[in-house]
Amino acid sequence: MTFQVRAMAAEDLDRVLLLASESDEAPRWTRADYERILLAGPSDLLSRCGLVALSGVKLVGFTAASWLRQEITAEVEALFVERPYRRQGIGDALIGACIAWASKAGASSVRLEVRASNAAALALYHRHGFSAAGIRRAYYSAPVEDAVLLQVPVPL
Repeated sequence: MTFQVRAMAAEDLDRVLLLASESDEAPRWTRADYERILLAGPSDLLSRCGLVALSGVKLVGFTAASWLRQEITAEVEALFVERPYRRQGIGDALIGACIAWASKAGASSVRLEVRASNAAALALYHRHGFSAAGIRRAYYSAPVEDAVLLQVPVPL
């Protein structure tokens, strides 16, 4: 399957919100939350990155990351791939693009959290060099579950 990853744009927001609303795994953000990603400027104290994955013209995945310039670590805040498009390299491409963005922005590492039971996501992140950095007990709801904190240094 061929796909492309590009920067999130305003015209992507309806589809991103639809994908997120149809999934228990995607973040429950508002349109305004995503718009803030698009409005962040390169000189802002908080850098933001929004990326989408397209299969043909269909948006099938997205990711969002941020970096507070006062800290050394950027954070992947969201990564979602529509179920029929999983295990085809899209998640790999999205997380790789987040790491590249963080490196270019000036962060020294990238962190994220994932449900302890999400074996597929854990395998994806481990392939990209993430390692365990901690546990947040009962972090997730519906169902209540621990979050595994993962972190990876970014290439210079």
